[in-house]
Amino acid sequence: MIGSNLQKHVTRVVAGLLSAACLVSLAACGPGSSSSGTATAGAVSTDIGSAKYSLTLWDGAGLKTYDDALIKAFEAKYPAITIKPTYDPDNVSQQDGPRIIASADAPDIARVTDINSAVRGKHLTNLDAYAKAYSWNLPKSQTEVYTVNSSGKIGAGSLYAVPSGISMTGMYWNKDVAKKLGINAAPTSMTELESDMAKAKSAGVVPMVMPAKEGGTSYVYQALLVNFAGRKAVQDWIIQTKGATFNTPSAVKAAEKIQSWQNSGYFSSDALALDGSTAEARFAKGQGLFFPAGSWYSAALNEALGSGAGFFAFPGTTADDHASAAANAVSAFGIPANSKNKNVAAKFIDFLTTQTARKIAVDNGYPPIGSQAAPSTSNALLGEVLIAYKGLIETGNTTDFINNATAGMQASAIVPDFQQLLDGSLTPGAFAKAIQAQYEKETN
Repeated sequence: MIGSNLQKHVTRVVAGLLSAACLVSLAACGPGSSSSGTATAGAVSTDIGSAKYSLTLWDGAGLKTYDDALIKAFEAKYPAITIKPTYDPDNVSQQDGPRIIASADAPDIARVTDINSAVRGKHLTNLDAYAKAYSWNLPKSQTEVYTVNSSGKIGAGSLYAVPSGISMTGMYWNKDVAKKLGINAAPTSMTELESDMAKAKSAGVVPMVMPAKEGGTSYVYQALLVNFAGRKAVQDWIIQTKGATFNTPSAVKAAEKIQSWQNSGYFSSDALALDGSTAEARFAKGQGLFFPAGSWYSAALNEALGSGAGFFAFPGTTADDHASAAANAVSAFGIPANSKNKNVAAKFIDFLTTQTARKIAVDNGYPPIGSQAAPSTSNALLGEVLIAYKGLIETGNTTDFINNATAGMQASAIVPDFQQLLDGSLTPGAFAKAIQAQYEKETN
């Protein structure tokens, strides 16, 4: 995700990968050693010979533990290859990504934070040949935003990045608190969710622990938007499809619902000052019924609440509607065009699809890539996350994060505009216009 403090999941729409280099098994060097880069992989081979290689990898600091585990397992499988990682602070990695990937001394493997600029500038390696050589077979929902066609449209065309795992949002709920309120099951519709929050409010319980300081309100808002507008309309806006706009009746309707819940006292009284970590700590102490967040909190909440904690994907408007979630790569790794070791770097990308890497994803609290059964976990709460994600793969009702629509969307619009929506400074209509204005500022 994203390694930003919208809790690591806010990953930008990513793509990118390494350039090929002179390998012992190849007769000549592939293109990509100049500062101008190339979008082609050069001479593709899955056989890297017996020589020793040293690769470099770049990511956000919030994912160091996860990446280090992947690197350790990869090096154990391929002892002739070493990977030296570099981690940038999460609050700057999104902005730094395009510059790092485009640099003459770009890392061999990189988390890509802006697929538009990277592909347009030919700073990323087209992975189609590697996907064919290694027989990658990943669900479209996991790769859609990392594909780009010849006209620059995201969501179709060639593959430029592969996720290390999946970061998804959803709703945690405290089953013990719910039981005291006479609630015995997770809500299966937004109508039922609203009814449950009303029960909590009447009983003096915080209905929803809301981390609005960092834009956490957008998780629930996006689910409402998908319910009202449909998955395609939301995804089209995120991937910058021509003609897509945020300034719609559906966006206004979702904002009206969020504002009404705030005015009804359904969110934490200090939501505007509440960050994700503090919100998680409160919820872990039993101070609330619901907590909208992501898969990355499952380990901590499972330890704190045990069987009292539950997780569900955001419900549709009615029980007959599909649940939804925002989901994308924990990190989408690609190969910058100026990589000197593209074929070797592709070994690491391929490793991400293996059962070993999928197990590491689960061990770190994330759904793994691929559509096959997830590896087992002793974390019962994560087990509920994995079940929810499996259902989302089957329905296809996931989108990327609205926070990822543009490079500056999170800091310049999502955080301030959602705060102003909650404090009443922005009407729902003005809110929708403000989000679209930032979008147009960056895309036009």
